[in-house]
Amino acid sequence: MKKLNTTQIKTRAFTLEEEIEQLRGQLASLQDERDLMAFILDLIPDYVSFVDADLTYKLCNRKYETETGRPCEEFLGNHVVEFVGEQGLAKIQPHLERVLKGEPVTYEDRIDYKHSEQQDVQVQYTPHQSKDGDVAGFSVYVRNITAQRHAEELLRRQAQHDPLTDLPNRILFNERLKQAISRANRTKGQLAVLFIDLDGFKQVNDALGHEVGDHVLQDVARNLLQNLRHNDTLARIGGDEFVLLIEDLNNLEQATNLAYKVIETISSLHTPALHDVRIGASIGIALYPDHGNDTRTLLVRADEAMYEAKRQGKSCYYLYTPPYGVAS
Repeated sequence: MKKLNTTQIKTRAFTLEEEIEQLRGQLASLQDERDLMAFILDLIPDYVSFVDADLTYKLCNRKYETETGRPCEEFLGNHVVEFVGEQGLAKIQPHLERVLKGEPVTYEDRIDYKHSEQQDVQVQYTPHQSKDGDVAGFSVYVRNITAQRHAEELLRRQAQHDPLTDLPNRILFNERLKQAISRANRTKGQLAVLFIDLDGFKQVNDALGHEVGDHVLQDVARNLLQNLRHNDTLARIGGDEFVLLIEDLNNLEQATNLAYKVIETISSLHTPALHDVRIGASIGIALYPDHGNDTRTLLVRADEAMYEAKRQGKSCYYLYTPPYGVAS
C-alpha cells in the first residue's frame, strides 16, 4: 500500500473538511426549508396533515394543537384514531379506502371545534404515490365552511321568502304546490288552494302610510300562521295577496272551515297600527283534482274565485266552479 506524503494528507483532509462544510450547509438549508414549511403550515387556519399508508401521522400543523390542547408531537407517529376516535374512523373508512387506492377524495362532514360545536367542514384527501407507483400516504386538508354554508342558506332563504313577513314567496309556494300535487296524484288524495286578498288594505296605506301597512301585513301573517297545521303552507305572493296550500284534504268542509277562520281572524285583527281602520279578506278556493291538475291552473282558478268573492260583497269565500256557483 502506497503511503501518502504530508502534502497529500493535508490536501485530502482539506477536501474532506470542504465536503463536511458543504453537507452542513445543505443540512442547514434543508432545516431552513423545513422551518419555513412548518411556519407556513402553522399560519393556515385549517387542519393540514400528512398521513402514511398505515394511517399514521407524519406531519400536522398547529391547528391540531390549538383545537385539541395537545402538542402536535403527540400525533406524530400515532394512528389517526388518536384524533378522530373509533366512531369517527368507522365513519371515514370508505373515504380512506378510496384515497389509499390512489383516488383524490373530497367530502363534507360536521365536526366539533374547541370553541364552536358542530361546524360544517370540507375534507380533501390527496394521495401521494411513491416512485414504484404505490400510495405512500396522503395529505389531509380540513376547511371550515360553516360561514359559507350560512351565507348560502341566507341567499336561498332570501330567494324563496318574502322579506317583509318571512313567509314563502311565489317561487317557493309554486315548488311546494308542485310537490303536493305529485304526492296527491300518487295517493289519490285531494288538496286545496286558497287565494286570499285583503279588503280595505289600500285605505290603510292611503290613510296611515306604507310603514303602518307593512306592520299590518306582518300581523296578518303572524295571526294566520297560528291557525295552520305544520304541513300547510302560507305564502305572500303580492302586495296584499296571500295563498294557502292545504294538503291531505279530507273533504270540502275542511277547506271552507279554514277559509272561514281566515276571514274571522283578519276581520277581528286588533293591531295598534290600524287605529279605527278595519280590514277583511276575500278568498277564492280551488281544489285538486276537481279544478285543475297543475300549479298554474289551480292558482288561476283560485284567483278567479277570489275575484268572484269580491263581486259577491267581500269578506267571504268562494269555491271555484265552471261557471261560478253560489257564494258561501
